[in-house]
Amino acid sequence: MRGNLRRAGATILLMMIAGSALAQEGRWVVRGLGAYLATAEEESSIPMMQPPPLGEETITQSVQGAPGFGVSAEYLWSDRIGIEGAAFLSSHDVDMTVSNVAGMFTAADSTRFRTFTLGINYHFETEGRTRWSAGGFVPLMFADGTNHEFPDLNRTEGRAYDQDYGIGAKAGMEWSFAPGSPWTLSIEGRYMFLIMESETVGDIDVDPAVLSVGIGYRF
Repeated sequence: MRGNLRRAGATILLMMIAGSALAQEGRWVVRGLGAYLATAEEESSIPMMQPPPLGEETITQSVQGAPGFGVSAEYLWSDRIGIEGAAFLSSHDVDMTVSNVAGMFTAADSTRFRTFTLGINYHFETEGRTRWSAGGFVPLMFADGTNHEFPDLNRTEGRAYDQDYGIGAKAGMEWSFAPGSPWTLSIEGRYMFLIMESETVGDIDVDPAVLSVGIGYRF
């Protein structure tokens, strides 16, 4: 149900972006971004059955937040509306805990997120060199697979993940270094409704929030 709602919202937003792209000619802003990608705090638990004597067990997974970097390009086809595409790269620790009659066992591995977004921004009318904006976007995430080694259980828990898309919202501000200068400092926050959907077993709630600071150039 939740996945269907995310996809329906993403489809509507993509239609809005496609319609906006037919508007008049405008200007470009490119930005280099340093970012921190914070993930959902809750852990995803999967009940499973193992051969005797282990029987029923629970596998719990969670993804840790991590720094990263990104780039964005925004097409300003009016003073208020812009169409923006962005890409982020980050590497995250993934913790896994196996609980069964033999005890509790923990292992860690890492995965890389490659996150791409496409959306619409609305720039509010402001005075001075600071300008505020808000918008919505469709994120697409790719994640590397993981292999968690459990030597005490004499087994490896491997996971492979499908790319996933959803819907997101953002807000930010941009400060011009001087009146009329093409160089700007940007601070932005993004929130995405995303789940790492496993090709094997055990999806993980991610719902990342991205805080980014960057330098932009308008031309």
